Amino acid sequence: MQYGVILNSVYNIWIHSTFFSILEKIWSPFKRAYDHLAIVRALRRGDRVQAVYESSLFSRIIRFILDFVYKVIAAISGFIAPALDSSLIVRLCRGSFILNFEFLLGGFICVMFIMPHESWNNAYAVIAALGFLTLYLILAGSGKRELVYPNKLGLPFALFAIALIISLLFTHDFSDSIRVLLFFIAAFIFTYVIAADISDEKRLAKLLAFIYAAVFITSVYAIIQRKFNLVYVNALFTDLTLNTGVPGRVTSTLDNPNNFSEFLVLFMPLCAAFAGTRKKQLSCVLLLIGLAFPAVALIMTYSRSGWISLMLAAFVYIWLRNKKLIPIFIVLAVLAVPFLPSSIVTRLTSIVSGIFGSSGRMDTSASHRLLLWQGVGYMIRDYGVVGIGLGPSSFASLYSSYALVDGASHTQSLYFELILETGILGFISFMWLALRSIKNCVIIRRRASGLTKAVLIACAASFIGIAFSCIVEYIWFYPRDLFAYFILLGISFAAVSITKKNENTI
Repeated sequence: MQYGVILNSVYNIWIHSTFFSILEKIWSPFKRAYDHLAIVRALRRGDRVQAVYESSLFSRIIRFILDFVYKVIAAISGFIAPALDSSLIVRLCRGSFILNFEFLLGGFICVMFIMPHESWNNAYAVIAALGFLTLYLILAGSGKRELVYPNKLGLPFALFAIALIISLLFTHDFSDSIRVLLFFIAAFIFTYVIAADISDEKRLAKLLAFIYAAVFITSVYAIIQRKFNLVYVNALFTDLTLNTGVPGRVTSTLDNPNNFSEFLVLFMPLCAAFAGTRKKQLSCVLLLIGLAFPAVALIMTYSRSGWISLMLAAFVYIWLRNKKLIPIFIVLAVLAVPFLPSSIVTRLTSIVSGIFGSSGRMDTSASHRLLLWQGVGYMIRDYGVVGIGLGPSSFASLYSSYALVDGASHTQSLYFELILETGILGFISFMWLALRSIKNCVIIRRRASGLTKAVLIACAASFIGIAFSCIVEYIWFYPRDLFAYFILLGISFAAVSITKKNENTI
């Protein structure tokens, strides 16, 4: 990562200081003990399950189906290739910077997030995902892309997809579950297409450029919302009694301040990885400065879970990138506290002020969740084995019998939502998928370099950071955040694949 002249000077002073030497001597015995822990050695081992899964009957069936489609497309492409090669459209597309798969994919992802909520329709993502899948298979069939089998995404991914399909057998509203399942299918396709197509750092950088643009544009729009008073204090988002002085929370293009904060947490580490690995010094500095906009926008969401998640993600990113900078990170975070605006301090303390303060009143969002989760706990007791099916309609049809609080359309927790909607199989397979993705990124980043290494670190940081928000928010209730999560997952798979590919070519 390029730190620039000033940052590089500060870093050199820090690592050669007496205080740093003392910290290094204190840390050394703990590091040796950590490296020899049984759980650490187990996590660092290779993925033995994957080899068994790829040779299983299920994987062979999937490969057979895909091979059949591939051969049909290849035969059609071979038949019409002579006519296509001489056509005007093909001549215009060949070598074009814009009319190529990566540009179209990245461009759509960018547009998907910058499009205002009022103009967005989730059907656009479903149609686009199917279109990109078809286009990828055509490119593979015509020899323009290497065919990657879905089993490369791993057994946990397959089990999670199976759990979603099985949940249809137990749903309490079949049509609504089908609707939500289509969103998951679109998200899975984005994961697969990104993992299959992004096969080198050049393509990876192009996709990250579009993600950076989406984060930057939505953040600038959020700041404009605040600057021109386009958002207002809303009792649905904020406890007005305990949050006196807290202004309206920005939503940008994503309808809800929490939705927007989750989007930023998922993608800001990727933006940092992209910005910090630019080869040109000026581009690196300008892009790193540009990260101030999403940071300010996240503050303006007044999302407490978003703030904590990003701080956690930043801690993980710095730890994996260069753990020697952790003390500076902590010191700067502590020194920043006195300079925080009073509205931010009020927002942070509101969650505990009702418990420990003189008012004796708990923040409404906290008390709402506690009462909601009590009712959800009873629902899980009765339906947690097989689930109740995907979608808010299934939840609404049953929750009234367990309700301790009104106005709930979901569980306010991704983990509770998964076990309630998809049962034990869905919950375990997702947790396996998430933990496996983090593990792969952390371990394989040691063998990577450049942009790929930074991206692996960023993916691990994002997954760990957003895991906190998942405790107190159902982050997938808003489909664009669902798509963002699985786009991030696809990027992590692609970065792992690029690293392994580079190893094999050395």
